[in-house]
Amino acid sequence: MPESYEVFDPNKLPKGIFISSGTASNIKKYQGSNLVNLYSNDITGADQNKLLAQFEGFSPDYRKSLAQKLKAAGYYRGDVTGKASLKLQDAYFKAYEDLDFSNRGRLTAYTSDPNQAYNVQLDDLDTFLSKQDTSGEGGSEKITKIQQQRNLSPDSIEASIDKVFRDLTGSGATKAQIAKYTKNIQKQLADPKNFAQTEYKAMGGGVQRQIVTEAAFNPEAFLIEEVSKGDPAKASSVMGFYEVFNKFLGRG
Repeated sequence: MPESYEVFDPNKLPKGIFISSGTASNIKKYQGSNLVNLYSNDITGADQNKLLAQFEGFSPDYRKSLAQKLKAAGYYRGDVTGKASLKLQDAYFKAYEDLDFSNRGRLTAYTSDPNQAYNVQLDDLDTFLSKQDTSGEGGSEKITKIQQQRNLSPDSIEASIDKVFRDLTGSGATKAQIAKYTKNIQKQLADPKNFAQTEYKAMGGGVQRQIVTEAAFNPEAFLIEEVSKGDPAKASSVMGFYEVFNKFLGRG
């Protein structure tokens, strides 16, 4: 009688375990005159404690090389040195989390059919980072980022300025105040650090992750803060009204 083998399920692994690399296989083999399923896997896993111990044990030269790879893949934005900085450690952990997500997804795709013959070669960190390389030297899977700049018409900005002044002071803004704050708002809207951003990251195995970062600048909040510097209580009250109103309109 055919012997039964349970298929490896990556979802049953403890949450703290990272799948770093390995090969999973499900093949048929004769036992006497019977054809049976034979499942085996060689999965290399590492939890956060092991990763931290590895990171702390790296040589300066290897950390420098790791920093270059993480930077090319979009995970690290600091200086490329041999120092074991917290920023580099965080980037190392984040890359392993994404590698884990990719490898689990590739394995999970095969868990529904225990009789299906397959071989899955999982990525290790070096292979995964090369696929995410944005420098043009690392493979076909890229990270695409789309920045979205918000533009407001002068009439719209003027109306917002006038409304905030009326809500806070009881009277409309003067021409000089409108000119001043219009210039400030337009400058903030044109600053790339205040752009909204959508990032599309290929995770491997046909999986793509979309990461949305909201715009960091809110003209109304900026105006309320600037106009009400002498009256924080009133600013808090007006800001609360705007938040409730925006939620009612479905903006937040």
